[in-house]
Order: sequence, then structure tokens, then C-alpha cells
Amino acid sequence: MMRKPSNYTATGALFLVLLGGTACERTSPSNNDPNNQPQNRAEADLAELREWVKDKTEKTDSTLLEKGPKVREEFKQRSSQLDTRLDSLSEKSKEEYKELRRKYENWEARNQQRGEVPLHQETLRRIETELFGTPNALEVQIPADQMRDVYTQFLQNVRQRRTTWTASDWDYVDAIYRRLNEKKDLVEAQIPTNDKLKIKALQAEYLTLEAGKDAKDLYREMKQ
Repeated sequence: MMRKPSNYTATGALFLVLLGGTACERTSPSNNDPNNQPQNRAEADLAELREWVKDKTEKTDSTLLEKGPKVREEFKQRSSQLDTRLDSLSEKSKEEYKELRRKYENWEARNQQRGEVPLHQETLRRIETELFGTPNALEVQIPADQMRDVYTQFLQNVRQRRTTWTASDWDYVDAIYRRLNEKKDLVEAQIPTNDKLKIKALQAEYLTLEAGKDAKDLYREMKQ
């Protein structure tokens, strides 16, 4: 004869289920902690814009003038997206957003002004001679196995002469640096691996020196 399950057994199982649910609820993290609140979309967009502006304004890119339209369009898209969510920002975040816009717009104006200044061939030849010993160094094809030595010479002279250069001189140096990179790109596939690594290190050093120059120029502008 089969025995029916006792009411005690069924009730006990139900009690254990309810107890488990209660225990889970008690051990789950509280959402009342203000430091544990999920970030809203507007604040996340602001954080992304902060990093983007920092990347563009604090790092020097020798091809920046050519990339100008693309950079401006990207800023326009990012700021337009954030403009639609302004009501979700705190007052402090709104002030930061205004400051980021001002910082980017000032930076863009300076770069655009630099791009509008024509290069004078006499000055260009003078600075090429300072950097390479001849004004025609970049007029000829540079063999792949000599590219490392050319970059080394370029950086040695940049280190030695950079303190005497004006902001206008740096515009010419930037133009020469871009031409040197173009020469390298033509023979990139034939450059030995170790030479490629050295060239990348020299390029990074140049960008660091140029960024330091930009910071000094900005400091002088703030004092004037």
C-alpha cells in the first residue's frame, strides 16, 4: 500500500524555498549606495569626450592637418550627441562639458591657423640643411637600408636645435617630418625589422619633443 506524502514534508519544502529566496535577497548588494549607482548615458558620453579631447589636444600627430576635416566631424558628432542629453548631466558636468568644448575649439583654431600659413621655400631649405646637411636630402629616393640612419640624423639635429626654433620654425620641421615619413612608406616592406623598431622609437621621441614645444607655446599664450 502506497503512503501519501505528509503535509509536513510539503510544507517544509515550501518553507525552505521561501527561506532560500529570503536569504538571497538579504545577501544581494543594496542599490541605495550612491557610489554604486549605474552611470547614466550622458555622463558616459562626457567621459568618452573627455578622453577623446585629451588624446587630440595633448598628443602631437604629424598628419593632423590632413586629418582636420575628419577630426572636426567626429567632434561635431560627439558633441551633438551629448547636447541632446544635457538635462541628464549634473551642473558640475555641464561646466566640464563647456570647458572641453572651449579647449577643443582653441586647439583646432591654432592648428587651422598653422595650416593656412604658406611655407617659404628659402626657410624650408635652411631648415632642411640644418637637419640633413643638404636642402635636397628628401628630393631623392632613400634606400630601405639607409632609412634608419636618416631618421637618426634627423632626431639628433632636432634634439640639438629645438631650443632655438620659433613656433614658425617648428611648422617647417613638421612639414619635413611628414615628407620623411612619406619616403619611409615607399620602402616600408623592405626595411629590416630591427630598423623598423628603431624608427618607431625615434618617431615617438620626435612627437614627444614636439608636444613639449606645443605645451611651451600654450604657456606663453596664457601669460600674454
